[in-house]
Order: sequence, then C-alpha cells, then structure tokens
Amino acid sequence: MNLHQCGYCTQGQTVSGVVACIAEGHARSREEIREWMSGNLCRCGAYTNIVTAIEQTAKGV
Repeated sequence: MNLHQCGYCTQGQTVSGVVACIAEGHARSREEIREWMSGNLCRCGAYTNIVTAIEQTAKGV
C-alpha cells in the first residue's frame, strides 16, 4: 500500500498515528482515528490511505 504520495507529512502522520492513536488507545474505529488525526495536514490528500494504515497497524495486520 502506498501510504503517502509526496512525503511532506510522513513524519508527523507516523508519529501521531503511532503515539496519539495506537499507543494511547484511540484507534478503535476509522471515525476515531480521523478525529485524533484531524490536526495533521496532508497536502496530497492521502488521508484514506493514512487512516487505513493506522487501522491495520493497530490490528497487527
């Protein structure tokens, strides 16, 4: 899966996804992930892929 397209937001999305969503237990649903990741801006619009990647990582896929 291509998580990001341009790479501009990779570091922020990765840290927020792992720390804020997964480690703190905020990855129980796509809606919850979207809420917790809402402060991270992605200029290429890969939000769907980012949410999917966090969801799969949280489930251990």
